[in-house]
Amino acid sequence: MALEGKVAIVTDAGSENGSAIARRFLDEGADVAVCRGAGVRALPMPDDLPTAILRLEGDVCVPSEAQRMVDEVLQRFGRVDVLVNHGAGGRLVGTIMDVTQEDFNEAMTGDVWSVFALSSAVIPVMQKAGRGAIVNISSIGRNGLKNRPLRSSSQAAVAALTASMAMDHAEEGIRINGLLLGPTLSKRMPAEQMAELARRAPLGQLHSPDDVAAAALFLASDESRMVTGAFLPLDAGRSMPSSV
Repeated sequence: MALEGKVAIVTDAGSENGSAIARRFLDEGADVAVCRGAGVRALPMPDDLPTAILRLEGDVCVPSEAQRMVDEVLQRFGRVDVLVNHGAGGRLVGTIMDVTQEDFNEAMTGDVWSVFALSSAVIPVMQKAGRGAIVNISSIGRNGLKNRPLRSSSQAAVAALTASMAMDHAEEGIRINGLLLGPTLSKRMPAEQMAELARRAPLGQLHSPDDVAAAALFLASDESRMVTGAFLPLDAGRSMPSSV
């Protein structure tokens, strides 16, 4: 099993992606702790998560609460080997003229500051161990998307932060990589919208939350032990230069 003997923290467990990652990591032998995503839009954790998964209560954007959650994991499992940061900031559609300062603060807090707050609580543990893997999940929108100025801005910030973190902590044995998502199959998305998005994807289909979990597993496991500062696009080919 790819994560046997390791301890992982996964954020935004209320989302389909976060839940799938937590379940896959558990199946691969990890001890897993989960928490809600950041911000007011974060979904509650599902009731059907396996009982072996440790549920952490708190706001990942509040440094004292982030530290308390990490301390709880250490008390229960004695270590932290993997952190998966999955933002849950704003998803406002429109131009820059539609964005308020409140919208901006919400998105940057949920998508960007949450990575700062929880990573800064976990990294000292990894530094002491001389190893660790952090996966920051963001979006192919980091390069800019039409009618998504807020999302594009927050995702560009997460990508830049990921690159900076990777450079800062590589010599300490901590690998930090980004997983860039395109549109994901979701029970919350209308079937007609999913069909149109799939039609426009070069591979002719959309990835599922289980695909997200598989990609996160690769970046979290020793299969990628020589990979850091990389960005893996999971988008059915949308980010290829020739893609429309």
